[in-house]
Amino acid sequence: MTINFSEDEVHTYLYQQGMEALTVDFPNLKQDLKPDDEFELWKLIKQKAISKLSRIHDSVRYGEFIATKLKLPTDKTTPMELDLLGTHEDGLFVLELKVNRAAERNAFSELFAYSNYISGMFPGSGKKDITNILVANLDAKITQQAFLYDLIITDRDIIVYKLEFSDESLNTLSLTPHVPSDEVFKQFTNDLLSHESMSCIVASFDDMHGWFDNNEDGGSLNSWTKKHLEQLSNYTAQLMEAEGLHGFVYMRKPWKEIPWSNKSSLIICALNPFKMPSEERGKLILEQINNGDHIMALFENSASGFLGRLIRIAQKAVKDSFTHDHDCYVELPLWEYMVTSFVETAATHNFAFRPTGLLREAYVAHLDNIYLNNLLDTEYQEDVSMLKINEINNWFRAWEFMTACGFRNEEDA
Repeated sequence: MTINFSEDEVHTYLYQQGMEALTVDFPNLKQDLKPDDEFELWKLIKQKAISKLSRIHDSVRYGEFIATKLKLPTDKTTPMELDLLGTHEDGLFVLELKVNRAAERNAFSELFAYSNYISGMFPGSGKKDITNILVANLDAKITQQAFLYDLIITDRDIIVYKLEFSDESLNTLSLTPHVPSDEVFKQFTNDLLSHESMSCIVASFDDMHGWFDNNEDGGSLNSWTKKHLEQLSNYTAQLMEAEGLHGFVYMRKPWKEIPWSNKSSLIICALNPFKMPSEERGKLILEQINNGDHIMALFENSASGFLGRLIRIAQKAVKDSFTHDHDCYVELPLWEYMVTSFVETAATHNFAFRPTGLLREAYVAHLDNIYLNNLLDTEYQEDVSMLKINEINNWFRAWEFMTACGFRNEEDA
């Protein structure tokens, strides 16, 4: 859409009128999954995104501007200029306005630079303490992808408003919340959360008799083993959350009859961003790298470096949790194998499942729909615990969810 007004004109009008006068209602897009619906992960991701955008919209639309064209000095060069700074019930927000399509490409980098600058006023504040607003039409595909990435993966509090005019008058301006289409959510989710995009490590360690061992009680693990290994899983999940990893952790203990039953294993699986580079942006970079070895290193080194992060987390978790000299050794299996292998899924005790990041959000949304459907449908009742937390930490329930996430295509399956 062509806008016949300069950025300064739109900026002045927006500042004078305020957010409440110009923003329209958030669209009613809530859709609960029904018991007979086929499992589709993108719908869960969309539900969480819509809920988050609606919450942000309901707060910032009643916010108040407190500064305009705020100069933010960094060094002796020309200072950055923040379009608008405001307050709302959840704290502060920064607003970046982009009227011209050519200026969109730098929109998010500028917006977050301003946001980080304001955060610097308050030591200890994080990425969710400042709400980010971009007013632009998102005509460029690369900016649409950037928005979805920051909303879902980086988990920033961010919202985009599109500029709309009912006629050629500036006073007909309205700000409409931007919601990605179903096709965008499908493409984003299918590439993001397939089995092939996950990296997995298994950190195994020797038993400590009386603390965690292979003694069983009626075919089940004894209470002290479950207690102490669950604590290790809890701590590992905290370390993963601290690093912003989207995945899960659980414990594996072989059946007593299996020869290596005197070992326990900590299993960490996380979304490896280097297994699924953006095709559009990747092409632009690869065209500028002439050396084939360097191209290979770009992908292989980054993916293996990510595995190194997971290994360090596992080693730290074991070292911090057990005796000071308790050691572990690490294996690097394919998650596609782990999630489908009979030995891994049926011939071991798997427990203490703890999801993190986006995987936690998607899995909990999946469980929410199950509980909601049980309330609404008197004929179809899925067997679940009265308390949701028991299902969140239930490995078998989570395994059903993980297998449903599936492969990127049928040939891999």
